[in-house]
Amino acid sequence: MERIEVIDTPADLETLARELDGTPVIAVDTEFIRERTYYPRGCLLQLAWGEQIACVDLLALGGIGALSRLFFDSQSLKVFHAARQDLELFYAMDGRVPSPVTDTQIAGALLGYPDQSGYATLVEATLGVQLDKQHARTDWSRRPLSDAQLQYAVDDVRYLLQMHRLLEQDLMSKGRQEWARDLYESLCQPALYAPDPGSAWRRVKNWAQLGGPPLARLQALAAWREDLAVERDRPRRWILSDEALIHLARHNPATTDAVGNSGLPAAVVRRHAATIVALLATVDEDAAPVDVPNTDRLTRGQTGLARRLAAQLDEVAEDQKVAAAVLATRSDLRDLVRGRRDLAVLTGWRLELVGRQLLGILDSG
Repeated sequence: MERIEVIDTPADLETLARELDGTPVIAVDTEFIRERTYYPRGCLLQLAWGEQIACVDLLALGGIGALSRLFFDSQSLKVFHAARQDLELFYAMDGRVPSPVTDTQIAGALLGYPDQSGYATLVEATLGVQLDKQHARTDWSRRPLSDAQLQYAVDDVRYLLQMHRLLEQDLMSKGRQEWARDLYESLCQPALYAPDPGSAWRRVKNWAQLGGPPLARLQALAAWREDLAVERDRPRRWILSDEALIHLARHNPATTDAVGNSGLPAAVVRRHAATIVALLATVDEDAAPVDVPNTDRLTRGQTGLARRLAAQLDEVAEDQKVAAAVLATRSDLRDLVRGRRDLAVLTGWRLELVGRQLLGILDSG
């Protein structure tokens, strides 16, 4: 087993950063945890360029430090697989999103590999290399890391550049580089990773059980919980569970005693009962929720129409050798049937590839 050096001092990190300055293409992967925090906590950063590989101990260093020059250099291409969580970590560490990036998972989906293909699966499919998955669920915050753990970590970037080159060549040969670039650029929007208390209610399990004033109360409660979770850097469920939010929104307790009698843990009542009562009092009894998506069940006729759309989508995806979900999800199709038109499938290259066909089916009824 090869000996893998881990960069864990600011001096060594600065040396590595100087070596990487101006690197045109670099493969990137991260290991992180977030079980006890709101934001992901970076543990390890793996990099590959040319024939070289490096591991950076993010726990020891407290962030990317001098490497920010590389990650926010617009002339340096950063290659990821399933980039979104990695980019969320960079946003949490630095408040910015690296750019430009490519994502081999997206590239694979545009070339007919299954949507959401894992790294090991795509490496085997494209390069014929089988990777050890033994440490996929390791605790990356524990130190020291074993040689086997480090080997697993560097394998996550060892083949990434080779796979990237192969997939990009295939995209170019099929004239799909612009499709890919559109999807890559969408990953680099900071709004994707910034906390958004106003939409936090959408992540509450079973929110669709509520409507009218109870849902308006849930929206207020979820925003408050999100703000507090961000402030304390704690998981949302540690502030208040989804079930508790639903209960409070439904029953609208008007006193701290009523909150105390609602079955919430004593610690939650002690810390938050007065705040919850005051917050709920700000929501009018006849308040209407805002920005609620249409979740009504489709009629029989609408269900049939959605099936026709799905059949057309699958036919185009099969013909073009593209993962269907890259074009549109089944949820998108249901929204189309309900009348929604502000969807990605009706913009750009997806509109030309399949969107107009779907609209034609809708127009024909």
